[in-house]
Amino acid sequence: MMTEFNTFTQQVGDALPILEQMGYEVTTFKVTWALPPKARLRLKSNGNTDIQKVNAIAAKSTGGGVLVSALITSAATAKRIQNTMRLGAAYLDVDFAVPPRVSMKFVSAKANERDEAIRDTDELEIACK
Repeated sequence: MMTEFNTFTQQVGDALPILEQMGYEVTTFKVTWALPPKARLRLKSNGNTDIQKVNAIAAKSTGGGVLVSALITSAATAKRIQNTMRLGAAYLDVDFAVPPRVSMKFVSAKANERDEAIRDTDELEIACK
């Protein structure tokens, strides 16, 4: 399992320079050591990247494995949605589990910084005594 987890993190590391060219940045990377290990990567997109540039980058980036391909395709799709609907920030949450999962979230272009801090129940850590 650790080999698979290491492969996932290596593939994401390989995809990060491409994702940065597409206008994404890593906001968090959370790892939970368990059996099986889990990790969540959150990428945030700004709305300033030219959609044609994003499409060209995605078209050139065909190698790198299934996860890299899924990340780049999801990133390009999120950019298209963001551009078409004139939304503010786009977030990609990548869950390294079996199977891996990529989810997209969007924030209104009119949202202030407090609103941009998207929270869902997966991100809340609750301690019970």
